[in-house]
Amino acid sequence: MNFDQGVLERARAAAAHLSAHEPGAGVRSLADIINPAVAERVAELEERFNAGRPFAPVYRLPPGRPAKS
Repeated sequence: MNFDQGVLERARAAAAHLSAHEPGAGVRSLADIINPAVAERVAELEERFNAGRPFAPVYRLPPGRPAKS
């Protein structure tokens, strides 16, 4: 899985700062930032492209990027 390095570095920095200095933020780890953000985006995609239902499970994504249509 590839993440944009700049975004990942910013998220790490935010998690480190907030966990050490802002207990009220509810961020104790990088996962506390990533999981809610991904869940929100997936819910948006399910709503838009799959009538609000979860997509069928996929246990392994095919390698590479899909061909452009």
